[in-house]
Amino acid sequence: MKIALVDPPFEEELSVGGSKSIQRVLNVIPALGLAYVAASAEKAGYEVRIFDCTLGMSHAGLAEALKRERPDVVGITGTTPSSISMYRVASDVRSLLPDAFIVAGGAHLTAVPDEVMKSATFDAGVVGEGEVTFVELVRHFEEHGRRNLGDVQGIVFRDGERVLSTGRRPFIKDLDSLPFPARHLLPPLSAYRPTPASYRKLPLGVMITSRGCPFQCTFCDRSVFGTTYRVRSAKNVMDEVEELIGRYGAREIRFFDDTLTMNKKRVFEICDEFDRRKIRVPWTCLTRVSAVTPEMLKRMKQAGCWQVLYGLESGDDRMLKLLSKGITVKHSEDATRWAREAGLSVRADFIVGTPGETIESMEKTLEFAKRLRVDYAHFNKFVPFPGTELYDALTARGYRFDFTKSSSILDHSALLYVPEGIDALTYSKYLDHMYRSFYLRPSYILRRLFSIKSFAQLKGQINGFFAIFELK
Repeated sequence: MKIALVDPPFEEELSVGGSKSIQRVLNVIPALGLAYVAASAEKAGYEVRIFDCTLGMSHAGLAEALKRERPDVVGITGTTPSSISMYRVASDVRSLLPDAFIVAGGAHLTAVPDEVMKSATFDAGVVGEGEVTFVELVRHFEEHGRRNLGDVQGIVFRDGERVLSTGRRPFIKDLDSLPFPARHLLPPLSAYRPTPASYRKLPLGVMITSRGCPFQCTFCDRSVFGTTYRVRSAKNVMDEVEELIGRYGAREIRFFDDTLTMNKKRVFEICDEFDRRKIRVPWTCLTRVSAVTPEMLKRMKQAGCWQVLYGLESGDDRMLKLLSKGITVKHSEDATRWAREAGLSVRADFIVGTPGETIESMEKTLEFAKRLRVDYAHFNKFVPFPGTELYDALTARGYRFDFTKSSSILDHSALLYVPEGIDALTYSKYLDHMYRSFYLRPSYILRRLFSIKSFAQLKGQINGFFAIFELK
């Protein structure tokens, strides 16, 4: 039984729009979700290929490769921005390999399973975490074909014109039990290009040490990994770090968890393991301002961390409350100061244009980012992604969203939602203004030039500044 797992071809106009500015700052990293599923399938004895098309493989190139490989099962992952490409891949596979069993997965399928199953010729869809469910589904297909798919928990499938669900499979509790991602099936790390200014050394190894988020942010989709926070042990985490360095040549690590620092004790254990194993590579992480302490950040710095990415979202307490973020402006001020005092670089994510946003609150956010003196700020447009509370609230009010347009948070030219009281042109232009106003300050440029510590960083900074100048 041969399996092909596909991350669909990257379609610029749909995924990020046509802006050269956006293309310069894309965060193209390995498809960890597919690599986890592939590892579980290999462990079960199946022959697996991964086609990570985000690095430039076209639909035609993918079709030729699949025609040559002739897999029995084709699994296709997709987010909302890549969903149109996912549907096209499914259609191509059905034409080329009519007997293949085609399975959908990923965040978009999990958020809107009925819509996905009715939009393309999928046989089934894996809802939520895929490692256990996908392997069980493949085994069922191997033994029974397309009959009795209802026996497999955690999927949706077609029954004539109907889409049936077998219910959610319980989330995986013991994350240490999962094999490490099958990175040997992916292109080398050197083929990927992370966001400029988010790394010091390349190649960059990306990994996830936890799943689930207990917070209730209204703009965030928690449907795939759920709301129960589950972690891998420090030993298991560091074993994978060593594999990334020793086997795959990583010179820097990015912990891509939503919130690495939720469990304070485990953070210190991971830092201790870095020291005990004498691992001296730089690393970065994503986290929340309410989930750090001064002593934790200092310990992270000692263990090799050089940058944290905070989701600050807004510089207006009114907007933070509307977003159910669970933090205040004071939390952001404190956590940013603590990180700077620990010697860490700070990147900050802001989301601009959610319901209730005004020009005044957008101005507050811009001035807040400047006042905090964060090293890098991302002013992302609001996209009402399926699976989020805001998507449900807006659709209940009669809004309809065309995701065949660009649904990237980076593309300011194609707006899916415009806050009430602001016209689309003003909103789009203000997003561009926020970037120019923040990054083109002479004091900021000088600070960045003096912070460069490697050629890779220099190249990233140059790309970043060109991106600002090329904003439309």
